[in-house]
Amino acid sequence: MRSPTAGEAPPRSFIDALASGRLPWELFAAFPEPGPRETAAGDEFLAQFGPFVDGWVDGDELDRTRIWPDGLLEELRDRGYFQLTAPAELGGRGLSPYNLIRVVVRAARRSMGVGQMLCVQNGIAASALLPAVPAGPLHDFLRAEIAAGSVSGFGDTDPAGQNNTLPAATATLTEDGSSYLLRGEKLFIANAGIADVLGVSATVTEPDGPRAGVFFLTTGTPGFEVVAPNDFIGVNGLSASFRLNDVRVPREHAILGDGAARLPRTIALQGLYGRTALGAAGSLAVIRNCLEYCAEFLSRRRIDGRGLAEYDKVQRIVAGVLAAEFAVESAVRWTTLDPGPEDRSFELYVTKNLATALAWRASDRTVALLGGEGIETAQSKRRRGAAAHPVERYHRDARVLRTVGNVDYVNDLRAGQLVLAHYGDPGEEGAAGAFSVPDLSGADLSAANRRHLSAAADLFQNLHRTCRRLADRHGDPAEPGERQEPVILVGELATELFGICAVLGRAARSGGAAEQDLADVYATAAGFRVADLTRRLATEQEPNPPDYAKISRAWLAAQESL
Repeated sequence: MRSPTAGEAPPRSFIDALASGRLPWELFAAFPEPGPRETAAGDEFLAQFGPFVDGWVDGDELDRTRIWPDGLLEELRDRGYFQLTAPAELGGRGLSPYNLIRVVVRAARRSMGVGQMLCVQNGIAASALLPAVPAGPLHDFLRAEIAAGSVSGFGDTDPAGQNNTLPAATATLTEDGSSYLLRGEKLFIANAGIADVLGVSATVTEPDGPRAGVFFLTTGTPGFEVVAPNDFIGVNGLSASFRLNDVRVPREHAILGDGAARLPRTIALQGLYGRTALGAAGSLAVIRNCLEYCAEFLSRRRIDGRGLAEYDKVQRIVAGVLAAEFAVESAVRWTTLDPGPEDRSFELYVTKNLATALAWRASDRTVALLGGEGIETAQSKRRRGAAAHPVERYHRDARVLRTVGNVDYVNDLRAGQLVLAHYGDPGEEGAAGAFSVPDLSGADLSAANRRHLSAAADLFQNLHRTCRRLADRHGDPAEPGERQEPVILVGELATELFGICAVLGRAARSGGAAEQDLADVYATAAGFRVADLTRRLATEQEPNPPDYAKISRAWLAAQESL
């Protein structure tokens, strides 16, 4: 290994660092923190919002009935809570992406459905996408809807799923060229049942080939029909399916892409903040509720006269949940406190899987710790006069979070593809092992965390070498016939490396002993996961792997013959 030479610039982004094999400690050592004004603005808003959501929302009742409380939507609109990120001239609160997540966490701790509804409204739909819309009629239309406090959403998932290159819904230009006629159906669309305006993805067929676009319409437009609400195992009251029967959308209310992606790049990039908020805010709500439940349970539970909290395994569970909270909060700060999404787009993308996996583990361990109380419903607890913590409800919500925004292994596959796309022609610099590495000796970290940082630097190099071999030996990982598992494992490893860098960067910036300890706990557990992923990835490169395709095809053929 070698130190940087004079004039050699460090990687400008995390994914550039992955492609170079060089841990970008210069970036993470300058870990972002919310400034005093941003913190004060969020605190001031939460001081009024917290009592409001507690008074209006009964999470258990909403989960049971799947119906919004009477008057809630009107109250949210009247208070400007549908315009949290909008500028003041549109009647908005002007909250930052980081403070939006804080607000969504507060709502989701009461009801995941309400939190996610506010997140979609303020982080994914019209208000969030306005900066990606150029000046003109569509920009004016969306500004007017935002100023009116309209409820909005975004419809992308087709009955055939979300992973086709182009949407199944179609948009056909009218003969006079003034409008598009939209036909198709969308499923599992948050806010669809209550929205006033929606963005909808659809495919336009043009002489030079099909390409996707986003079309903005009001739900009162003839031909728009909400079919039915969608009930899940958790996060209920939020989603619905709808049909488009020749819905007429003015041509100027459309944004078309380049044909190579499901969504236009400007829309997809701007929507990354909201996608991150959906997963990360929901995950923080789950984890923080788990900590509240654990604290109450451990304060009263004793085994043979000894407090349960004094047992080694219990302490490890609690420390692990606290470390998970620290890691998700670190990822949120890294991705939302920077100047914009361009240089953090990869981290924004993988934070969804990072956060939701940690929330699922935290919820699973909390259910295990609480035993029977972990799987007992809040209603049952109330009947026997016990503390009615909705542990099982949030366990269900945690599993839903892993599917919202696409299933986990597809997200890992795409993360791996993003990494491997940085490997072009064979023989890149660093392929032979002469890596530029940062000077880690001055890192303001504990001895344990310096070891984690050094191990992470080695992992960057090892992953680089592996990606170089994969790119040289295999075809396009996006092709259905190609082996996807190595690419998925690359995505998982890259996500784990980001999590490790984020917690170590935050610990170094804070310098506090508590932060150092939490980073140590997190990085230790992540190190075990990385070791397992590394072994699996090495196995995938060996000859004669198990014939998964043969087994799967034989079983499916047998099912068809029944």
